[in-house]
Amino acid sequence: MKFRRIEKTDLKNCSELYAQVFSLAPWNEPWTAQAALERLSHFYESLGFCGVLVESEAVLGFALGNAEPFHTETLFYLREMCISPKHQCQGLGGRLYASLEKETFLMNVKSIYLATERAIPASKFYEKNGFRHVEEMGFYAKHVNS
Repeated sequence: MKFRRIEKTDLKNCSELYAQVFSLAPWNEPWTAQAALERLSHFYESLGFCGVLVESEAVLGFALGNAEPFHTETLFYLREMCISPKHQCQGLGGRLYASLEKETFLMNVKSIYLATERAIPASKFYEKNGFRHVEEMGFYAKHVNS
């Protein structure tokens, strides 16, 4: 297995994996590879992009997001991370996350944050990898009607 930074030419393979993973439980979201490609390309083209993938014969997983300036330090917003369903729960996600953290360290990132549903297994994964739920912060969303 090889861990490396994501290049633009990797986005198609990553989007196919993304559509596969997030169309399954517990998310059950109706992703197509094209819609996923649009999302991942958006992040790739944004300032501060950093992403890593793990591959063997194919892409087995990836993690990506964007570094952003804050008043005292550089933060990293982990936007997406996924592992092929048949490779989950085998330690690969932890190794992939560690690879991403090494890359963000080179960008002088001091803190990493993310948003995920607390009731799904990913929440426990992030806690196991050093993240904590911040009680004093809130995640808010509003649907805007046309």
